[in-house]
Amino acid sequence: MKQFKAIIEDVKVDTTKIQPIIVNFQNGELKDEEVKKISCGLFHDQREDQTVLALSDGQTVYKGYKPDPKTQMTRKMLVFHNKVTGKVRLVEAELWDVSPVLQKPVIEENKNDVDDKIAMLNKQFGSKKVKRRTEQYEKLKVNVHSVKDQLEKTVSNIEVNRVDLSTELPNEYITNTNLPSCNREATNVKDVYNIYDIIPKSKLETLYDQAMEILKGNIDGKPKFFTRILRTIQSDPDNVNKVAMLLYIEATSIWFAMPMKDAKKRDVVVCQASKEVNTHIIDTYSVLSASGRLRPNTIKDKAIIHSLILALTILNYTLDLESFRLMLETRISLKKLLDLSKIIGAVPNKDDKKIITLKIPLPAPVPVVKKKRNSINKSNQ
Repeated sequence: MKQFKAIIEDVKVDTTKIQPIIVNFQNGELKDEEVKKISCGLFHDQREDQTVLALSDGQTVYKGYKPDPKTQMTRKMLVFHNKVTGKVRLVEAELWDVSPVLQKPVIEENKNDVDDKIAMLNKQFGSKKVKRRTEQYEKLKVNVHSVKDQLEKTVSNIEVNRVDLSTELPNEYITNTNLPSCNREATNVKDVYNIYDIIPKSKLETLYDQAMEILKGNIDGKPKFFTRILRTIQSDPDNVNKVAMLLYIEATSIWFAMPMKDAKKRDVVVCQASKEVNTHIIDTYSVLSASGRLRPNTIKDKAIIHSLILALTILNYTLDLESFRLMLETRISLKKLLDLSKIIGAVPNKDDKKIITLKIPLPAPVPVVKKKRNSINKSNQ
């Protein structure tokens, strides 16, 4: 082969124009006499938003998409030699992979079926390398449906305790972002929290009518904890307000016990006695997203913290957590309740850890992280 020496005088690269295309047929190669019969064209696929090359030999249609230049390791160049002037031109070319279109896509075909047909063509008409690659690919394929059936049979007899699925917050990671305004300088326990920071007084008063009916004895369907509290506050001068708070706790619990598919529906009712309270609970204890209302764990913690403060207020700042836990419609562990109680400043009794008390002076706020971790952070600063 005769060799030439050359000096590159100029290089022009224009990626905005259509470059010469070298076609690689995935199912084999065309014979020389078949190349002359090929017609081709460039089109824009609106669904994929890509440039597509279509080829046809009169019987079979082939197509392929423009390769991404970012994934190309090298540039392919075509060499044109002018024998008269002796000059050589280097023109950048693109390598496109095309595959046969097995069926007119009037109805979008299942991708798995298309892959199977392409594999069949590769094994019948492809090169040795293509055949070997296709066989290796088929060996690695997994039948999703059979695996799904096996998994369903495996887990069908497994029982899961929902209590174990609740998010347990270690003490060192509990934050107080969901805590209402807390007066740590208060000299009277009644002044530590203002319940109207949890629910405005005007909204709580809309529950007074039902509260008075309950005090008259209309307590059908109420849980034991509810009726037990009624007996203790029956002679309380503020009993109407306290029953209204109890109804608020009950409605909040119903909201979190409701399945997510029902919670996303419009006109959800968790408090039949008051539309204002119903709206307040849903707006306060949920967040809006593109898929509808959501109730993340942080929002659930906020609701339980508010309910704990209201329950302590109703019962003169001493609360049996086990009875309170059983009243809640949503499942929660006793340990989680103890962790949340520490956030609001309540402390467990020495004789019975299940009973908590809110008293003056309040203990130190629960740290966000351990002191050990704090020291590590300081050393890294």
